[in-house]
Amino acid sequence: MVQERITTARPRPSATVAETRRKVLDATGELIDRVSYRSVTVDAVARASGISKSTIYRHWPSREVLVLEAYTRKTNRSTVVPDTGDALRDLRQYVMALVACLGPTDHAATTVSGLIADSLADEEFAGLYRSTLLRERRHLFLAILVRGQQRGQVRADLDLETTVDAIYGAIHHRFLVSGQPTDIAFVNGLIDLVARGLPASG
Repeated sequence: MVQERITTARPRPSATVAETRRKVLDATGELIDRVSYRSVTVDAVARASGISKSTIYRHWPSREVLVLEAYTRKTNRSTVVPDTGDALRDLRQYVMALVACLGPTDHAATTVSGLIADSLADEEFAGLYRSTLLRERRHLFLAILVRGQQRGQVRADLDLETTVDAIYGAIHHRFLVSGQPTDIAFVNGLIDLVARGLPASG
């Protein structure tokens, strides 16, 4: 008598790992919206995601690295700006999307200040912060300005890196130093100021 074998298809290891990471990052992103930066602990993420602490630590060496990746992923999704064909309009929309991430409706602002504080205290983490979150934000600024140059909307001789520094620096100055609002009026005033130096001649 031949005994039939019943086999159950198992997910590929890579698919299992991807699903685990997704659950952890989703849970961390939701916590970022609801609690302060220091309250987004590995314990809290484990409870929210249903993934064990030991598994989380196999993928992320520290709480800070996990929160950095989750926040980068979250803000990448919320700051997507379509190419409208108008560099100035795209720039304005992108800055509005950025400052919305720092708004009073959630706790994401404490995440930004916490990540910056941790990067100032740890050079290795600072390198990771610069190569992930900061690079992503600057890349989108630069992409908009480069498109503007290619279309003749932005001066060909414009120092793009310094322009990004000026815009991003103004946002962080208000957020971290002066405490003044980063509202629509601020965004419009900032972009109107920057716009004076952008247009190509002729």
